[in-house]
Amino acid sequence: MVKTLFLALGLFALSGCGKNEQAGVRLKVLLGATTTVAPGDQPIPDSIIVIAGGRIRSVGMRKDVPVPQNSDRTDLAGRWVVPAPGSRIKPDEAANLLILKSAPSGTVPANPSDVSSQIVNGEWKL
Repeated sequence: MVKTLFLALGLFALSGCGKNEQAGVRLKVLLGATTTVAPGDQPIPDSIIVIAGGRIRSVGMRKDVPVPQNSDRTDLAGRWVVPAPGSRIKPDEAANLLILKSAPSGTVPANPSDVSSQIVNGEWKL
């Protein structure tokens, strides 16, 4: 009886731990920017980038990437997102990103003053 109760409580507790908050990791979602994932790649318009902890979970066009329900969302419409120097925007990579006010030259800001903020290992740095 006690064993069954503990099993039931354990399953109940696990059922509340969706992918969005496993192990206490809060998800960040960047919405609507144009994203260049690597030098030479075509920019992704109206993109979504999902960050879990310090890593990128997914990236793609809004129509292709589901937005997790319990996530911190940031609207970046009209902005550009590029990888920080030495980084890539790809699932399982470290979330090191630059948020730009205008179109970059490849993955490099056209002007250093275009960098409005950045994300380093999944954390906002303004």
